[in-house]
Amino acid sequence: MFNCTWKLAVVVLVSSLALAGCGKKKEAAPDEAASTSTAVSPAINMQEGEWEITTKVEMPDMPGMPAGAMMSHTVKSCLSKENYIPEASREQSDCKVENQTIDGNTVNWTVVCKETTSKGSVTYAGDTMNGVMESKTKAEGREINSKITMSGKRIGACPAR
Repeated sequence: MFNCTWKLAVVVLVSSLALAGCGKKKEAAPDEAASTSTAVSPAINMQEGEWEITTKVEMPDMPGMPAGAMMSHTVKSCLSKENYIPEASREQSDCKVENQTIDGNTVNWTVVCKETTSKGSVTYAGDTMNGVMESKTKAEGREINSKITMSGKRIGACPAR
């Protein structure tokens, strides 16, 4: 059971990180689409480029988790004025963004996948950011809640692809 619980925690972490990358673009209203790109992109205080984002997972529903399973994890993600939501991977192909809003320098989103629903929020301050994502995952016949806190900093230009 312990080994299974630890594997489940890792799956929840990877799923939650993957969720962040499911939807990245803000839908423009039809009359905005004809305007210049400056009019479509909100004025968020975020410097474009490659970001290093550190996440910490809390899973109160998983007692007895080994200390190493809840360590911080660091990923890199390219962010732009069209792509505000940090992403770690694109492994969750069944995910759909149902809501993305921008309020000042804060981006909020909801992502729904087959077994997981997440709500996230990131606030930018130029070359730094802080955020949180809360997820509910159905696994092994029960609901697992997790909270991921994020902090990030811009580390330079995005690598050439």
